[in-house]
Amino acid sequence: MVQPLEWLQDVYGTAWQSLADAMRRGLPVPAAFVVFRSTPEAEVRAAYEKLKVQEHTHFVAVRGPTHPVLNVVGPDQLVHTLRRLWTGSPDSPLLVQRMVHAMWCGRTQSDEEKLRITANEGMLLLDPDTYTVNKATGECIERVLEPKQRKMIRHVDGTPKVVAREGERTSMPAKLLAGIASLAARTDSDIRWAIDDRDVIWLLAAVKRS
Repeated sequence: MVQPLEWLQDVYGTAWQSLADAMRRGLPVPAAFVVFRSTPEAEVRAAYEKLKVQEHTHFVAVRGPTHPVLNVVGPDQLVHTLRRLWTGSPDSPLLVQRMVHAMWCGRTQSDEEKLRITANEGMLLLDPDTYTVNKATGECIERVLEPKQRKMIRHVDGTPKVVAREGERTSMPAKLLAGIASLAARTDSDIRWAIDDRDVIWLLAAVKRS
């Protein structure tokens, strides 16, 4: 059975329900659409072109149940990426989301009194810094800055390499930490977030707390 794609603001159900709800509530969620295994390829290509014009960017992120693929460019690469993700999760709807080129990115984890924020500076994916925020006051009560941060890159032939940046580190400004804490509270979820070069905090994914 053919299933047409759905723009995120129209999604009810699937793993992306919480993010769709956040978008409908006016929270800062990047424009996106959800693709199903049976969605016609022509629809996917047309939606990419629409998103490209609407958001003034060629770059998208494709998010699956286990991990995202970032900086996907062009309809051919998008279709290839969708097929590759479906080899591991054939029944999962996938989210195609306008790419946020982040100055900071990370995730949150909450308990009753504290919010734990892990943060990478830029798109560095390994060795994140950790901040603990008091949920009642928004104050950062503990911070751990990693002396080096590593990133996995791949050469043209596909072989991986880890590069490291060392030296003095600058902690995330208190204003941004408070903004992340506020967004997590408004979403009532553990979130993935990114901050762009205008200090806008974007909600990339939301997982309801059990």
